[in-house]
Amino acid sequence: MAEVSVTKGLIKGVVKITLLLTVGFLCIFLFGKMLSAPTEDGYRFFPLIGSRVWVWIIAQLHLNFAAFVLGVPIFAVSMEFLSWKRSDDRLDRIAYDFTKIFTLAYTLTAIAGTVLLVSLPLLYPKFIDHMLKILGPTWWAYILLMYGEVLVCYYYYYSWHQMKDKKGTHVAMGGLLNIMGAMMLLLTSSWVGYMTTPAGVSETGELVNRWAAIKTYMWIPLSLHRLVANVVFGAGIAAAYAAYRFITSETDEDRAYYDWMGYTSAMISIGASIVLPGIGYLLGVEIYQFNEQMGIQLMGGFFAWMWVMQAILIGAILMFVNYYLWISLNKMPGGERYFKYVKYLFIVMLMGYAIWLTPHSVALSLEEARRIGAYHPILGSLGVMAAKNTAVVISYLATFLSYAIFKMSNKEPVVPWAKAGNAARIAIVFVSTVSMLGLGVYSYFVSSAIRVKVLSPIQFGIFFLTIIILFILDNMMYKNARVIGEPRWGKMPERSQYALIGITVTFTWLMAMMGYMRSGGRQFWHVYGVMKDTSPDAYLPTHGYAGVVCSVVTIIFFLLIGMLFASIMKLEKMSAKKGAGA
Repeated sequence: MAEVSVTKGLIKGVVKITLLLTVGFLCIFLFGKMLSAPTEDGYRFFPLIGSRVWVWIIAQLHLNFAAFVLGVPIFAVSMEFLSWKRSDDRLDRIAYDFTKIFTLAYTLTAIAGTVLLVSLPLLYPKFIDHMLKILGPTWWAYILLMYGEVLVCYYYYYSWHQMKDKKGTHVAMGGLLNIMGAMMLLLTSSWVGYMTTPAGVSETGELVNRWAAIKTYMWIPLSLHRLVANVVFGAGIAAAYAAYRFITSETDEDRAYYDWMGYTSAMISIGASIVLPGIGYLLGVEIYQFNEQMGIQLMGGFFAWMWVMQAILIGAILMFVNYYLWISLNKMPGGERYFKYVKYLFIVMLMGYAIWLTPHSVALSLEEARRIGAYHPILGSLGVMAAKNTAVVISYLATFLSYAIFKMSNKEPVVPWAKAGNAARIAIVFVSTVSMLGLGVYSYFVSSAIRVKVLSPIQFGIFFLTIIILFILDNMMYKNARVIGEPRWGKMPERSQYALIGITVTFTWLMAMMGYMRSGGRQFWHVYGVMKDTSPDAYLPTHGYAGVVCSVVTIIFFLLIGMLFASIMKLEKMSAKKGAGA
């Protein structure tokens, strides 16, 4: 891209955000004239699609872009730090490419946020008044942080080449950018936490303790879940970008670079996703502790079938991931030795997938119910969480094994205890798998409280302990290993890149669906148990209707992402032409 001075970059960023916010506020009056007169409860209605669907779409788009611009800087700065310490220009280039993507994405994030900022006070004025009364100071802090983050972001990007001899200072600036992003995430999570698991207010909604209203049951678990999910999502978008550039590349050099970029991004996304089920489980436990009725509604009530949909989507993501890793064995010299294990991993993944998406009950006719009962005599047992938690951890363990096989496929250990090490690895995998299966079977014979609070955490603990031990053991075994050959980057079929794009699209749809479930858990409350939603939209939409809205959001998001990718490529071509003409 063409060089732009740091000062001009800062001015450009601040002016862009300020203009967006200013135009948004100036449009409030005109926008309000388009809407119907407020009802007795103060609600206004958006034309054609209604207020709820409009806010639903804009809020989810803003959340998607916010997750992107908060997640990508984490590993962009990490890559720059590694490039600085290792003097690796390739790592510096990928860090710069990541920075280029999220800096340009700030504009789309700000646009969606501005539209949302205009829409909420007009369509739901009493709700916004209540939120400002309870959490108003956090909103002002958010605005200040937003401007501060824009300043740091643009300075970080436009000073990249000017500060190439001051990498330590530049990396520190990137660290500051991530700290500010984490603070913004904590603030927004406090809003969602208060709406879902409110505290610090009286029964009539009067403020009693603002800190308690911030520090709700959901605040920390939700923040952790969103932080990790943002990294997974941001890395996935970067992988999709690399896949697109790989497919459209015209030279072997570019294909090799974007193959490496896609692999690096995908592995960051996969690695971070491993801890998501555990953090999600912790979030569910906190919701149960706040209100069992809400927990039952989310886990086993109206939303029970949405968890089947979640299983289908996460299972598809894991299949895409494993497929990509298995294909990647072709570019590793010596990788063909491990093809014989792929079919066994596929069988494990397929069985885990089948158990995970098996529902506990299905819609039956009266005659069918009389014949087999409320639940299927065999498959009904696979529809409960005891089976599903077991399937989850074993599927993720199989995915980790696919990754471990890929990493070691072009190496041969030279340590004298290599045979014993391989035997130990097999024993560790066998013992951990049997232990997790045993705990899953035992879960059928204990109360749900013991399963939720004791056995399931132990299962996740065994899984995490297993991958940590295997990771350490592999590093010890393959230290100074004989390298059969370096990876042949760029020598990948295009279908492997479609797998990377498939991971990102599926995860985006999953994010939209989980947002619907989290919001729907409040049912007909703006703030659960404190402020009722008395609008005509105060009901839970059908899953089919929600699926259509989630799909529309996903399509719009990727159309905008496609525009972003096209803009980056256009700017690169313009820069190349200027460089050629200089």
